[in-house]
Amino acid sequence: MKKLLFFLLFSTAVFSQNYQYALEEAPVTVPEPPTGVNNQIEEIKYFEAHLLPLAQKGTLQAALDQYGSVRLEKGDYSGVDLVMKSNQRLYGHPTLSKVSNIKIAAGSTNVHIEQLSFVDRTVTFELGAPITNCVLKTLRYVYINGSGAQLVNNELINIGGQIKFDCSASGYFRNNKIIKHQAQSISNQLIMKGNTTTPSYGNVNLHSNYLTPAGDATDIAGLQSATFVGVDSEGWNLNGQGTKAMFTAKNMGNLKITDFGGGNAYSAVQTGSYDIDAQNVFFLNKYLRTSNDIISARTNMFLIDGEGAYKRGSGTVTGFDLLGNLDKSNAIKYNGTEQTSTITNTAVVSAISNTILGTKYTPWARTAWETLPDPLGPNWKTERTGKADQRAYIQNLIDTKGIAELPEGIFYIGGTLNVHLDGNHGIIGKGTGKTVIVGLKDDFPLITLDTGTDTNFVLAYLTLQGGSTGIYAGKRNGVGIGQIAYANLRFITFRDQTNGIHLYQIMGLDNNFFEYLGFVNCTRGFFQEPLLPYAGDYNTSSYVDKTMYYKSQFINCTTAMSMKATRPNNLNAWVDCKFDRGQTALDMGAQNYPVIANCDFSNYTGASVINSNSISIYSSNFFNNTSSAATLNAMITYIEGCKFSDSSNMFAPVVYNSTFHYILNSTVAGNVVVAKPSNLYYDSSAIYVNSTLSANPTLSKLLVNVKVGVPTVIINTTPNPYPQFLVTQ
Repeated sequence: MKKLLFFLLFSTAVFSQNYQYALEEAPVTVPEPPTGVNNQIEEIKYFEAHLLPLAQKGTLQAALDQYGSVRLEKGDYSGVDLVMKSNQRLYGHPTLSKVSNIKIAAGSTNVHIEQLSFVDRTVTFELGAPITNCVLKTLRYVYINGSGAQLVNNELINIGGQIKFDCSASGYFRNNKIIKHQAQSISNQLIMKGNTTTPSYGNVNLHSNYLTPAGDATDIAGLQSATFVGVDSEGWNLNGQGTKAMFTAKNMGNLKITDFGGGNAYSAVQTGSYDIDAQNVFFLNKYLRTSNDIISARTNMFLIDGEGAYKRGSGTVTGFDLLGNLDKSNAIKYNGTEQTSTITNTAVVSAISNTILGTKYTPWARTAWETLPDPLGPNWKTERTGKADQRAYIQNLIDTKGIAELPEGIFYIGGTLNVHLDGNHGIIGKGTGKTVIVGLKDDFPLITLDTGTDTNFVLAYLTLQGGSTGIYAGKRNGVGIGQIAYANLRFITFRDQTNGIHLYQIMGLDNNFFEYLGFVNCTRGFFQEPLLPYAGDYNTSSYVDKTMYYKSQFINCTTAMSMKATRPNNLNAWVDCKFDRGQTALDMGAQNYPVIANCDFSNYTGASVINSNSISIYSSNFFNNTSSAATLNAMITYIEGCKFSDSSNMFAPVVYNSTFHYILNSTVAGNVVVAKPSNLYYDSSAIYVNSTLSANPTLSKLLVNVKVGVPTVIINTTPNPYPQFLVTQ
């Protein structure tokens, strides 16, 4: 009775304002109030923002100017162009509220806009004083124009549409992050141009997908430096409206590109995958190639692992070619000649060394991890006994309103909640510390995605606890869902489940953005269970493509991520994530270009922290792990700017397979040499670049090639490792 009085006294106003229709339409047991646990910091900011009703959309600018921080309901707020100024925040609804054009005023700092869909398409950075430290996140159908502006330290995250920074005449853009950029059909999809008077530099594009542009995909020129980590392009020049290579970069200084993949077998005009003119190019894991790929005559080309030769541009060749394991040669070649001993020519050593070492810049900041809210506490299983079943109330909201918007409270359910996969159904709570859906038993999934394909569902701001699974997508009564695409899941904590998210033999999960997800005390946080065998068609593909986990935590899960694909998975990413405690962090197979960026892995006790056929790891830390076999069990690894502090062997042998390991600008405590057991067929090959390998001092040199188990020191100088990809300058 005491709990009920507390809820009625302090929560009635909020409940009646937003959920009266539910009380009128379906019987409901009033949910128990939460225990006083707060939400996560970004959730608090969202719910503290002034809620502007859709009926008052004409006052949106006035509300921003009065309150500074505004959040929107579901619906169309377009019709009024907006000007955003310093410290103003605009939050759309998780369904992506529609708005008109937005201008970010010159001189602004700390502007924050997210979860918006654009009717009139444009976000414009105004010309004038520098615009700094702004965040633009989860924007769809948008054209972002920063041409001529001065942009410094801004973040563009989960952007669907064109990005244009044309500062070739004036302005600049420096040290901006573009994290998960996807564009389809339009041309150009990315424009980045600088000038020599006010140079542009230090920008990092992490996870780029240029999909079927009708003409050219990119136009990049005049930058002092740029970095692209994870590039996938499909079907560029689809309608023959362009003439350029997919990745076109001219008059560049230093350019770094990793995990470069895709394909273009079906476009009307077949152009090259890249046409680059730069002083220095560093390529890592380059497998997208055509017969028309071009590197300029002046470029110093440093390539580690890839396929496909390239042509030199016109003019006298002044740049060098240092190619490591191109086309599986297992060799390091300098200007076409394999290097089988230490290079002694001082001019050559100096040129290669300068390219390898570059300039030391500031690494990306590490994430300050919050403790995930635990609103039910340790006795939740005992306390759920005898609770009333509130499934019918929530299901009625889903069926009648599409989106069930739940108040603060604890909701106990005795059966699964069915959510149609049609883009119009889902559940939204009041935060991971405030709204909880709890299974009365642990023999059913809390949420089951119903039939549908090529669309998404809505889920945000709540904790899912108990049940067998948090979200189940798969076959039921012989009928399954198809492809889940463009879902934006945010602020969901999965607790005490066999599987947090379970994909059972669905066609695919494509181009999704999962942010601030938490998986706690699960057997598997994410479980991709594929359909076998692969019949070479969409229905049996069972893939996960271009899905990013952003600022998510995996805590005390036996296996954080289990991803075994049928048709290979492509370019999935984990960015600013925490993996802590369990047996295995990532257990994967059939992966192309899986990217781990700026993550932490700690306190794993299984055979290996990561199992995968292939893995790319950038600026990540591994510590306090006690792997019995090796930290990494993979056939191919790409490592840059990382710290591996554990004493376990670094790599494990893979039965009947040769292994290839590439370590750059990193420090490793464990033994990196992979001894060939007597029952295996192949030795391990490797290339070490500017890395300190504490257990292998003879390999701690600036450049080392290991060819089928036999090491050769190419540049015999002491390494000085520091990250060179995920940095600001």
